Amino acid sequence: MRRTAEEAAQTKAALLEAALFQFAEHGVAATKLADVAQRAGLTRGAVYHHFTDKTALYAAVIANSWDSVTAPVWAVLDSDGPVEDRLREFLVAWLRRLREDRHFRALLTITLNASYGPDQPEGISDGRASKSYGLADWLQRLETFLAGKRGGDGGKAGAGAGRRGTHADDPSGAAAGILAWLCGTALLAATDPDLLPPSDASGVALPLRGALP
Repeated sequence: MRRTAEEAAQTKAALLEAALFQFAEHGVAATKLADVAQRAGLTRGAVYHHFTDKTALYAAVIANSWDSVTAPVWAVLDSDGPVEDRLREFLVAWLRRLREDRHFRALLTITLNASYGPDQPEGISDGRASKSYGLADWLQRLETFLAGKRGGDGGKAGAGAGRRGTHADDPSGAAAGILAWLCGTALLAATDPDLLPPSDASGVALPLRGALP
């Protein structure tokens, strides 16, 4: 019985991974459940055993991948050190993941696909709600970070660190600007990762300068 449960979990994981890349490469509307099953090396019946329809599969891909794939990048903001250093490291890590991590790139591709026309499957609003929730969560994390509510500079920055740590001028506006940059680079990566800025300090100088006073 335990083996059966483990096999079922493995099957579901295989379907979620296959769907992630199928959706990213071909779009949600063009993807059929048979395509996902074939990519995973399984039968269409296996798909229906775990998911009622494509909408349920799509929402599960977003929900399953969101934290596990993006958490390592966001963890950079929770580390110790000056706000500016942590934000720079976060942005560099973001670019590096977009270039090198195919799971990260695929997730961002389907997350930021804003096409919700009549060709989308019925009920896809559930997936859209998942995206909206995720992006709102990102915005809130950035606002909290820039407002200095994650420990500020940890006492490691020099003079003027208090003002920079609290970002009292407009943390909401700065967070929105960073989020727009994150989304823009993700869309570039979906087209061609070679279009991305360098994955180093020079590649993130512009958004960093716009986010901090």
